[in-house]
Amino acid sequence: MTLTHRSRALMALLTRQGEDLRNGDLAGLARSTPALAQALEQLGRTRPAETDEEALQSLRRAARQNAELMAAALRGVKAARAMLAQKPDASFTGYDATGRTAPIGAARPNLERRS
Repeated sequence: MTLTHRSRALMALLTRQGEDLRNGDLAGLARSTPALAQALEQLGRTRPAETDEEALQSLRRAARQNAELMAAALRGVKAARAMLAQKPDASFTGYDATGRTAPIGAARPNLERRS
């Protein structure tokens, strides 16, 4: 496989990963991780004489953008966990993958037990 094919395959995987991150598709991220790791390993075995600096720069930019998306997602998860830890029985409204509002947090039963 040539560098052009390798870089195209890797760019497709990085693009898919970015879409999964933007959509909150954790299952998609999990599915693509082995293929991404394999593509990176193959690229690492490419001889320096075969490298295309422009293609590598594009791959670096895409990987950097995905890393920024992952960091932002992690900050959001940490902020939500901290908010829920302050009030363990509280909930708040967020958005699901389809853009609809959904309650997030502790579920309250419809029936309450009285003593």
